[in-house]
Amino acid sequence: MEKTILLIDDNKEPKGVLDNIKSHLSQKESITLNANYIDPNDREYWNEEKDPDLDKLIVGIKNKLKSMKPNLIIVDQYYGGNDKFVGIDVIQKLRDIPKFQKCSFFLYSGNRNKIVREIFEAKELDENAKIKNLAKLIDLRIEKFLDKEFKDEAIKVLKRTSLNDILPTKLRNYEGENALINSFSPKYKTLSFSELADKIDGDAPEARQILDEMFGLTLSHYADINEKI
Repeated sequence: MEKTILLIDDNKEPKGVLDNIKSHLSQKESITLNANYIDPNDREYWNEEKDPDLDKLIVGIKNKLKSMKPNLIIVDQYYGGNDKFVGIDVIQKLRDIPKFQKCSFFLYSGNRNKIVREIFEAKELDENAKIKNLAKLIDLRIEKFLDKEFKDEAIKVLKRTSLNDILPTKLRNYEGENALINSFSPKYKTLSFSELADKIDGDAPEARQILDEMFGLTLSHYADINEKI
């Protein structure tokens, strides 16, 4: 089994934790882990003013994971010297992308109290604004809110197997193999495997029809085999 993790942090030290998680899953769970790391302050994500740019970062994440859907994304809240955006902003942008809508997210920080104060104690915000900030946080469906220790919780998530993830993952595995679906509705036949997976992951209006058709084709294939035995 293969899983994918993404760590977004400006500190490179936690990259070593990814190696530990990868080793544990390989030895104990027979899981191959694709470990990915992105530093939001890297030069490639700067704008013309040489400031970290959130939109450029999101494009970079999409490109890095073009044929992969992460099972877990771990996001640091604060990036030293970067006052342009924080981890919650990154998660919100990613949640707007179909591919990432069902991913598990961890938000972590060595200064969790600061995040709480920014939401509940900000003197410049009235009560309505604080409630909106809290609702925004809830809507992001952050699975864990941790300090810098995330190894054990990450392993728990990566060990899980969800039936909802199996088909989109299999589709993405064939992306780039010049594979085509032989029999499919004309309006879906031109879509790449990753595009089909994105529609399923993002609960697109036509997702149910795509799933019904794919399962129907699969079942008819096995029924045909059984008839020949």
